[in-house]
Amino acid sequence: MTMSEREALAEELRRVEVALQRAYATMDGSAESRTRMARAKAEYRTAEAAALHALGAEDALSLVEANDSACAHTPEQEALREWVVRGARELPLHSGEHHA
Repeated sequence: MTMSEREALAEELRRVEVALQRAYATMDGSAESRTRMARAKAEYRTAEAAALHALGAEDALSLVEANDSACAHTPEQEALREWVVRGARELPLHSGEHHA
């Protein structure tokens, strides 16, 4: 990844973080603010997934799993793999709940 690609990735992450923070700050329960929040969250998830992919998180996780076969197929490891692949923000807890 070139420096200009890293800078573009960082700028996109900054942009979606600012949009998400603005959406939280202006949340008033109206349909418009809920729509704005949903869009901001979707954009954030997309940018985060792109960053994980660009930085090689999936490849790194595969390498760790290949070198540590004892933990390669635990429920926690499978949840982490799903999270990395989806680019999601929440990891499932043991009880099935999610982090806030």
